[in-house]
Amino acid sequence: MQIHQENQVTIITVLNEECGMLLKNVDSLLEQGRMGYVFDLSQVTFLNSVSIAAIIATRNRITTAGGKVALSNLADNIKAVFRILKLERVFDLTLDLEQALAQVR
Repeated sequence: MQIHQENQVTIITVLNEECGMLLKNVDSLLEQGRMGYVFDLSQVTFLNSVSIAAIIATRNRITTAGGKVALSNLADNIKAVFRILKLERVFDLTLDLEQALAQVR
């Protein structure tokens, strides 16, 4: 997992097996006052139910704290899974990194 800051937005580049660590990392960042997040899923090729639950739980934690979160660079197979689960109601699945950054600023 790579975490870096760009114009007051925290970009978290996630790998397949790292989704479970999202909440732990975001909790410490929220304590530092960081409120805008982009989860860059460009490196993700597979998500199991635990990984999806971790993304949703992390999103819920951020929004409950008053922050914003967006997903970027979803592969077509990942978009399909999110659509099956009706998560396009929660996340915009079509954003590239620049669009996601603009959405959470």
